[in-house]
Amino acid sequence: MTNRGSGVKERLYGLPEQKRIHRQHEYRQIFKDGRRIRYPEFVIIYRPNGLAYSRIGISVGRKFGKAVSRNRAKRLCRELFRLNQHNLPAGIDFVFLPRKRLLSTDWKRLLQRIAAAGKHIERDSIKKAYR
Repeated sequence: MTNRGSGVKERLYGLPEQKRIHRQHEYRQIFKDGRRIRYPEFVIIYRPNGLAYSRIGISVGRKFGKAVSRNRAKRLCRELFRLNQHNLPAGIDFVFLPRKRLLSTDWKRLLQRIAAAGKHIERDSIKKAYR
C-alpha cells in the first residue's frame, strides 16, 4: 500500500490540474496577446494571467511527428515546467510549442533554456512595470 500525496516534495513539485491551461479561449488569448521567446528546441508564449500561480499549456501539431514523438515532447515540456515552476515568475500563463530538436537535446541543455527563459520573462515584466 502506497501513501500517495503525502510527501512534501511531491506537493512542492506537483502539477495539479489548476496549473494547466485547458480552455480553447484561454489558448487563443495567449496566442493573440502573448509574447514569444524562441529557442531551437521550443518556443514559449507567455502572458500574465492575474492569478497567484503560473499555468502551463502545450501545443504540438501533427507536423511534429507521430503520436509517440508528440507525446514525448509534451512529457518533456511538462517536466521542465514542473521542476522549474518555482524558478519562473508567478502569475504567468506559459504555452510551450516544442520543435523537433527538443527530442534530441540533452536534459541539461533544456534546463539551461528554461532558466534563461525565466530570467528573460522577469526582466520583461520589470520593464513593463516601469513604463
